[in-house]
Amino acid sequence: MTQVIFKPLYNAHLYAHPGGAESKPIVKTLKLNVMPMKTFLVPTDFSDNSRRALAYACDLARRVDARVVVCHVYDKTSFLPGFNASEQQAYKEEAQQKLNDLIASANSEGVQTETLVRKGDTADEIAGAIEAYGVSLVVMATAGGKSFTKRVFGTTTEAIAKRGLCPVLALPESGTIKPIEHIVYAADFENGDQVTALQLVQLKELFNASLTFLHIKSKKQPDYIDDEYVKQGLLEQFPQAEIQFIEIANDDVAEGITRFVQENNTSLLAFTILHRHFLERVTHNSVSNKLLQNLNLPMLALPENGTLLDLKRQTDSETRRA
Repeated sequence: MTQVIFKPLYNAHLYAHPGGAESKPIVKTLKLNVMPMKTFLVPTDFSDNSRRALAYACDLARRVDARVVVCHVYDKTSFLPGFNASEQQAYKEEAQQKLNDLIASANSEGVQTETLVRKGDTADEIAGAIEAYGVSLVVMATAGGKSFTKRVFGTTTEAIAKRGLCPVLALPESGTIKPIEHIVYAADFENGDQVTALQLVQLKELFNASLTFLHIKSKKQPDYIDDEYVKQGLLEQFPQAEIQFIEIANDDVAEGITRFVQENNTSLLAFTILHRHFLERVTHNSVSNKLLQNLNLPMLALPENGTLLDLKRQTDSETRRA
């Protein structure tokens, strides 16, 4: 396991305002784990949209020399009383054949692929697969349709993103998935945005895209750190990245983000999933929920802790060391 070590600009929960005065930021050294082997996980319910997710994952894997694990989870409670073990085994074999057919029909040439069939709660089993395979990115369809299957699968995407085990790329059911040319990160400038920048600059370079840090200024959101200090620190840490900073006032953060991405030809929206103090987490996650449920564009949910997004192509020497 490779470790990336650098000094963050600040620590949001040690940066306080005693007596109303600003404190100096406290600098800590973080060790962030980066898995040496890139593995993408694609959960599928065999819908058309999950087929699109597989095609998207294969294209991305081809760019960065990653393998793709395609996973189908079935719930044992979905079987009617009286279904015996042989009938459940028959279903598992049928699901395995569907996975094989799915990979055969996808444009997976040049990509190492693997299939996985698991039984149990969908979110729990996907989380188990993430840990078992050391997954560095989940590519998953999301849906807001009326059918029970679509609602469940869409809810599962949110549940996996919120667990914060690794980055999750959620692809919408409706709308055209465009080439990644303009990445927008919904920044709050309170929660280690330099860690996120490290990952998004890599993504920006991979696709030769533009990168915008969008901050919605809301009275409902915490404001512990001077925004200009954060911006200056990011510019100094990533001088060649050409990050654009935009700040918009709107007390409804989700609405502000939605309006901006719709008006500015955004091809990917990224945000961080927090695991912090209760009130801060509730406020932040309510915004994340609205975005995942309502926006018709690819969204990248980055965990506050957990596996970093690693989309660098390994050199031959790095592959041998791994």
